[in-house]
Amino acid sequence: MAKQVKVSEVADRISSLPDELLSHIISFLPLNQAVCTSILSKRWSKISTLMSNLNLEDSFTRRKSDSHNFMNFVDRVLFYHIGVVDKFRIRCGGFVDSYRLEGWIRYALQNDVRELDLSVACKKFNMLPIGVFTCDTLVALRLHSHKRCMFDLKVPVKIRLPSLKILHLSGIGLLDDDPINRLLSSCSLLEELVVDRCILKTRCRFNISIPTLKRLTIVFHERAYKDYEIVIDAPSLVYFKCRQIPKGFFHKNLSSLVEADIEFGKVLESANTFTSYNTAATDLFKGICNVKSLRICGLFGKVFPQGKIVIPELPKLTSLSIDGCFFVGWESMLPVLLASFPRLEALVLKVNIEIVKEVPSSERFPSCLWSQLKTLKILSCQGRKEMQMVGFFLKNAEVLENLSVEPRERKRPKPEKWRSKITKKLLKLPKASKNCKVLLV
Repeated sequence: MAKQVKVSEVADRISSLPDELLSHIISFLPLNQAVCTSILSKRWSKISTLMSNLNLEDSFTRRKSDSHNFMNFVDRVLFYHIGVVDKFRIRCGGFVDSYRLEGWIRYALQNDVRELDLSVACKKFNMLPIGVFTCDTLVALRLHSHKRCMFDLKVPVKIRLPSLKILHLSGIGLLDDDPINRLLSSCSLLEELVVDRCILKTRCRFNISIPTLKRLTIVFHERAYKDYEIVIDAPSLVYFKCRQIPKGFFHKNLSSLVEADIEFGKVLESANTFTSYNTAATDLFKGICNVKSLRICGLFGKVFPQGKIVIPELPKLTSLSIDGCFFVGWESMLPVLLASFPRLEALVLKVNIEIVKEVPSSERFPSCLWSQLKTLKILSCQGRKEMQMVGFFLKNAEVLENLSVEPRERKRPKPEKWRSKITKKLLKLPKASKNCKVLLV
């Protein structure tokens, strides 16, 4: 019989940890739960006031009384808090008083905050404290404005952010391109920039000239992207994501780029705007010519077969992911598209196949594809048309090592029986590569 150990004899290893470590551990709890630890003992009441990570969230509640309780709770937490604030995150709804929100932000600034993350829906909140733009300790700044209560970012003349490495702006209003360009030019150490659906009152030209920038995400607002132009000079950039190709795209130095994620967006109907869209798309792909991994998505299936937009050759690309609608059939589009990627080894296809006129001959595809393609993944497969494409690649890819098929999720009366049936069909398909593993995921 195993020897029983009395509870009193078990070592209390948690309590033996230093206060700083305990406060760091409980900072990962929701704030209300972390504060509740203060009732455990006199020592724990002190530990809860030393938390360096503060996550303040009222879940955008619609009840004014709940927001009032939330504001009082935050005031009490900050009143008893001791020490520096490493991470300060606020999520607040429309009933939170703007002057109290400004006070909370100032408290974080006065306590050497390193990461400031604000998601705001306050109706009268219209300006950040000036100290946000002159904070020596700030390393990451994330600003998100709720779509119902968007506020304009008013950038002061004096900006000093010597430590800032991460900047996210989401749903923020900007009067013109001057504030954002002044802000970017003042961040000498910036490594990551996200500009997501920011609204500009006038036409804008983003000028992103940052030698230290490594990751860049630009998501243009769907109603105004045709008015924007973007200029990028970022010799250290390794990742670039662009949603909605803008009216103009100009690049100076993207020599270090490794990975790109491009969404074509809507195909414009006007002849004049389509011409500029065509030019911007072509210039963009010339700028990312050094990438090794690329994801493209959107309604480009309407454009490529007509030769309206030609992707320049990307000689270093080995991994490609395609997510889009093939309105004219994969047999018409893929040969044109894949000809731009002579070193392709891994291909992911998530397609909406509408039409398949006939299975193409393998000669229509670039010959290097069959001798180099090692990995193929077909997503959102739902029936005969996609299976036809799977069979075509299996029949022609000579060095293919792995082919996986992911079926489109939908309710079926006997899903296991259906998956077994599809698996048997896949295994019966003829293969050019004897070493290819076929899997239904």
